[in-house]
Amino acid sequence: MWSTDGSHSDNGRVRAAAVCKHSYESSTHCSHLGTGCMEVYDAELWAIGLALGEMVNRGQRLQMHRLKTVAVVSDSHATIQ
Repeated sequence: MWSTDGSHSDNGRVRAAAVCKHSYESSTHCSHLGTGCMEVYDAELWAIGLALGEMVNRGQRLQMHRLKTVAVVSDSHATIQ
């Protein structure tokens, strides 16, 4: 299962992260998206993209562990829609 989040700090920095926690491993992917060019919505979408991209990269490994379903969890209703 992947959890994602995007944030916008008071100083204008926008960040995105995707975190995977599984019984045999843990993985974190983060991106700094700059200042003033993106909103939280963009960061949330970027974080989901990080998780999906990593799942594609790990396709063979997921099959080796016989994983057929992977969940991406986001707290952003606007992004999900």
